[in-house]
Amino acid sequence: MKNSSSAASIDPSALDLLSSFLDQEDLQAVDLRTQLRELRTSSRVAIETWWQLLEAIHALCPRDDLGLKIGQCLQPHHAGVLGYLGIYSTTLGQALMRFHRFQPLLHNLVPTVFRAEAGVVIVGWSIERRSTQLSDDVFFSGLMRFISLLTGRNDIKPILMKSPNSPPAHRALYEHFYGCPVEFLASVSELHFPAHFMTLAVNTQDPYLSGLLERQAEAMLQALPKLDPLLSDVQQAILGIMQDGAPTMAQVAMRIGLAERSLYRALEARGMGFKMLVNSLRFELAKDYLCDSDLSLPEISLLLGFADQSVFTRAFRQWSGTTPLKWRKAN
Repeated sequence: MKNSSSAASIDPSALDLLSSFLDQEDLQAVDLRTQLRELRTSSRVAIETWWQLLEAIHALCPRDDLGLKIGQCLQPHHAGVLGYLGIYSTTLGQALMRFHRFQPLLHNLVPTVFRAEAGVVIVGWSIERRSTQLSDDVFFSGLMRFISLLTGRNDIKPILMKSPNSPPAHRALYEHFYGCPVEFLASVSELHFPAHFMTLAVNTQDPYLSGLLERQAEAMLQALPKLDPLLSDVQQAILGIMQDGAPTMAQVAMRIGLAERSLYRALEARGMGFKMLVNSLRFELAKDYLCDSDLSLPEISLLLGFADQSVFTRAFRQWSGTTPLKWRKAN
């Protein structure tokens, strides 16, 4: 097993989670808050620094369930671009699949685990490089909180948790929190859920999620000024596909229940082409995302379904006559 965490890092948006916990507990922690503000401007934060910050909070608030409590302060924007990917998912299963695919954007210490076995879906992290128990607690508790926010339910509990950490004296806290047996000294780091949970719809009643969706809806209106049920359906399909790559007409036609040729003719009759519709929506969303300083250009490229940032930059220059970075600075 490798113990080195060389080059491992975390997205600075996660530091807002720590600030939220300090606020919740009414901890002044002037020096720590100053450090968090300074680190927040970094492009990435070393994983060792993240561990040190957690230990500093533990020194201020030495409670047995500290990591679990910090994780429960999570809001979608604390997860950076993963928060956007979550709300653009249709089901919990799709959201977790995207979390699995893009989790290195949040932290890249180890890859995630996401697989199905005999009616059970397993979510977790590889243990090829070890983290700290406090950090593990924050991420697993945060994942539980994220699931609750996405579904609008507090009763989504695993049927088993496996942890590579040693059994704590207060293990009953873990079993109460997760609502299931907890197996310590395991060879894996996992949460096991009933597979039928994966079909649960993503619920957007959370104020932050609803705000993001309102901005998305506004971008769609700007891209499509005239009300047209078919074009609205096409937009929604494009949006749903975009986070997994560049949308194709075949994918969109299948999603809205039309033959590809029928969709082509319907767009042609409206004087529109599929590529034009995709680019119009991408442009409006790009301008919205660029106004969010927490989103980097590579992350915006991902959200818009571009292969990489250079492709996005070329496209944005064609749409606007300037680069995304210059547009962001000017707006």
